[in-house]
Amino acid sequence: MATSSTKVVELGFAEPSDSPLTADSFPSKIGGKPAWLNPVHVLSAEDVLCDICKKPMILLVQLYTPEDYPPEAFHRSIYVFCCKNGSCHKTSWRKSLKVFRSQLPKYNPYWPPPNEETNNLNYCVVCGLYGSKKCGKCNQTYYCSKEHQIVHWTSGQHKIYCNTTTSSLDDNDSLCKQLVLFPEFEIVTESEGNLDLDDGNSRALVPVGDEIYENTQVNVDKAFLKFQKKVEPFPDQVLRYARLDYEGEKNATPLWVSDIGKPMPEDIPSCPHCGQERTFEFQILSTLLNYLRVDHMQNDSLDWGSLLVYSCKDNCHVSDKNYVEEILWRQDFSDEGLNWSGFRSI
Repeated sequence: MATSSTKVVELGFAEPSDSPLTADSFPSKIGGKPAWLNPVHVLSAEDVLCDICKKPMILLVQLYTPEDYPPEAFHRSIYVFCCKNGSCHKTSWRKSLKVFRSQLPKYNPYWPPPNEETNNLNYCVVCGLYGSKKCGKCNQTYYCSKEHQIVHWTSGQHKIYCNTTTSSLDDNDSLCKQLVLFPEFEIVTESEGNLDLDDGNSRALVPVGDEIYENTQVNVDKAFLKFQKKVEPFPDQVLRYARLDYEGEKNATPLWVSDIGKPMPEDIPSCPHCGQERTFEFQILSTLLNYLRVDHMQNDSLDWGSLLVYSCKDNCHVSDKNYVEEILWRQDFSDEGLNWSGFRSI
């Protein structure tokens, strides 16, 4: 996903992958283990700890977003981490979601090709974070936390294979991955094109259950109507990428899902490393929840209208940091929008 000098939004769609989404393919993807851009320096459980349940978050989305400037952003990836426990989000979504930016120059020690130092790295066998702990019996299997060591011992069948010749291969256990990780899908993109949303003669028709009403007759959330009309041509989109950083271009804005719940300027602080403003880069839509095995009937299930990611406009390079934390904002659908769309009846 590269930036463009024209205001074209790239739409992301979730598709099963025909081949493994490994780091050397620079993937954009949903779920699974992170495909680290920097394979030697990776995030730890402490970096992505949920501040509510105190357990490590897991990868929700990663995007490969190379840019021309500065040279240090020739390779660039954004990682969004999410606590899988929906009750934590209901307590405080700000403490249950994190986003990080990682970037490398064109000429670096890892790509292409990976050097010998990248082999046999200590990744958590369950989630792919840095493995700061090791199984004390076989001394072959690494974990990011006690929680993941326990789930791998019980559900991952490590208690069966520990101290055997296959103990290092039992990370393929599907039940363990299903319990901890989100399902993995590749994100493929296509340009949205230009849709005229500002036609003053437009009288958008929005379905509510089996009926249709004109928006001129009912007091509804106008931002939601615009959102629904905009996504209607591509209803399966899970992500909208709209970063603009060319001099003279107006910063991109999200496609708001509601007239309420928009961030205030103080909610998106400037980059603490270079002082440059953080600008909108992409948003994750609620349609992505359909791919995460989320039980919508549960009161504590994951839920959002849109997750908005803001990043440093200058892609600043911080010499002593391999990952720079950026800003994520969650916007929910309004009650008016949900009632109008018929979502409440689902």
